[in-house]
Amino acid sequence: MKRTLWLAIPVILCACAAGAKAGSKPDWVDGTSRSYPRERYLIGVGMGDDRATASDRARSEISKIFTTNVNVTTNLNESESTSKQGSKTENSFSQAISQSLQTASKKALEGVEVAENWKDDATRQQYALAVLDRSKALAAVKDKIDDFDQQAQQWKAQMDSASDKVGKVKAAMKLLALLKARAELNSELRVLDAGGKTLPSPFDEAAVRVAAAKTVAELDVIVDIKEGK
Repeated sequence: MKRTLWLAIPVILCACAAGAKAGSKPDWVDGTSRSYPRERYLIGVGMGDDRATASDRARSEISKIFTTNVNVTTNLNESESTSKQGSKTENSFSQAISQSLQTASKKALEGVEVAENWKDDATRQQYALAVLDRSKALAAVKDKIDDFDQQAQQWKAQMDSASDKVGKVKAAMKLLALLKARAELNSELRVLDAGGKTLPSPFDEAAVRVAAAKTVAELDVIVDIKEGK
């Protein structure tokens, strides 16, 4: 009987020790995680009265990183209205670019997972850790930037070769919209890349922006002159 008692005591003590370790506060609650290092993952921590709320808030913390502007360019839309006199062609293009930006961000965020949950027994609050693999998200954003670059090169070539001013302006406005969208995705890329790197443009963006803006401005002058008559 005594032998049985002595064998049972260590088992009970081990069980208590394991329970204490399992309930201890994990490192990620304070914003860092050894299991999910920042050079490989983006992490978000959420807190709530229940697990579902905490998990949703943790995912939301990561999604806040993606601040893509849905309205690709308000200024361009104003120019389009003046030069095209109500045509929906350019506005439809801008809307398509906006949708592309949203799609790219959504695709990058598809990799967000709730990796761990923890309950603080003292406060009864639930905590959740959401993680996003940087490499997977980077791939999604880079693919869309490559797509924008291909389109931009096509519209730049059309702007340079168009013989009529209206054709030049059409290409210039689409080019400006693409460059703006690319810049926004590059900002997201800087956040996703552990070293803050971005993708270089296939051409001199500063010079192209100046040329495109000048082309649009020249047509505005023509429109104004016609209206003055």
